[in-house]
Amino acid sequence: MRPSLAVRNGEVLHPDGRLEVTDVEIAKGRITHIGSRLAGQKEIDASGSYVLPGLIDLHTHGLRGETADGNLHRLAQLHAAGGATTFCPTLGGAPDVVAEKMARLLRETDDLREVPQAVGFRLESVYLALNGAGQRTSLERIDPRVTGALLQAGGGRVRIWDISPELTGSADAIRQMSAERIVCSICHTNCTISEGRAAVEAGARLVTHMFDMFYQAEVTDPDGGVYPAGLTDYLLVEDRAVCELIADGTHVDPLLVEVAFRCKSPERVAFVTDSSRASGLAPGEHTFDDGRTLLVGGANGGVRIPDTLILAGSALSPIDGFRNAIRMFGKDLRTASQVCSTTPARLMGLNKGELASGRDADIIVLDRELSLQHVVAGGRVVYER
Repeated sequence: MRPSLAVRNGEVLHPDGRLEVTDVEIAKGRITHIGSRLAGQKEIDASGSYVLPGLIDLHTHGLRGETADGNLHRLAQLHAAGGATTFCPTLGGAPDVVAEKMARLLRETDDLREVPQAVGFRLESVYLALNGAGQRTSLERIDPRVTGALLQAGGGRVRIWDISPELTGSADAIRQMSAERIVCSICHTNCTISEGRAAVEAGARLVTHMFDMFYQAEVTDPDGGVYPAGLTDYLLVEDRAVCELIADGTHVDPLLVEVAFRCKSPERVAFVTDSSRASGLAPGEHTFDDGRTLLVGGANGGVRIPDTLILAGSALSPIDGFRNAIRMFGKDLRTASQVCSTTPARLMGLNKGELASGRDADIIVLDRELSLQHVVAGGRVVYER
């Protein structure tokens, strides 16, 4: 039989960074061949367009009115329209609330099989020392019974767990989760360098929205002119840790984004949206069904709580972050693809993030203005302009 899909005549980004006008052949959800004169039962003409790996968003609380604990079928469609072929629904709340959310989402999606773009859950709330967006959601005490209950409720679908290293028992919890192939992330913290290093030694391999919600416990000025080292300095030179960045220029100043690139290299930087249900909506105030109002400042202006103007996530869609890598932070197409696709895929152990035979057929087609034309996830066309 002919392959199910072929993407033809586009400028394909190879893993080594080369751009080549060629074809991509897809069968049974995988890329089977990259070469000339390929054909499929369905064909996408990508003439004059870029053919790149699908985007991966490891940190999203929602998009365009939908939440990560709402309708995952709908959220998957919205992320596809934003260029993401893979995403981690990121959940918050008290332990019992998070457990109920995961159990319900698994029931509604046949254990996520109906939404293969959702690679698994991310927990950002339970073991945090500091609160974000003006909310108190942390447990502030690590309890093995709570950990076990959440893992059971997640049904093996917990993929990332955020944790503050200064909490008692954090190293033991990180070791336990890492042994179960859960990526542990250093998050919402004012821990010391030694506490951060202990977390990495225990297995933490990700840093949650680097620079944002990181308070420098050790940074004082004991002697005028002396620059004291802090946690972020350590994390910038810790090769075992990937630093995720909210790529809107508001959460992290572009100068600090450049510092991260020079210290970490694209292999240790992952762009995320940290999007909310207000992300992707028009600038201005939006009131939702639960009565909460959020203020959207445009794609790069963030989402804020109107009364306090505290940031409550970004207003980005995944493709916004990709474009910002090029237009705001001055990176080339390959680097943008690395931080939005390749690095997240490698961190998570996914068969994605680059275009090569045998890889999952997760592909985006962009025109020269970087507008989405087509999105293919698992060999299926999930968005067409």
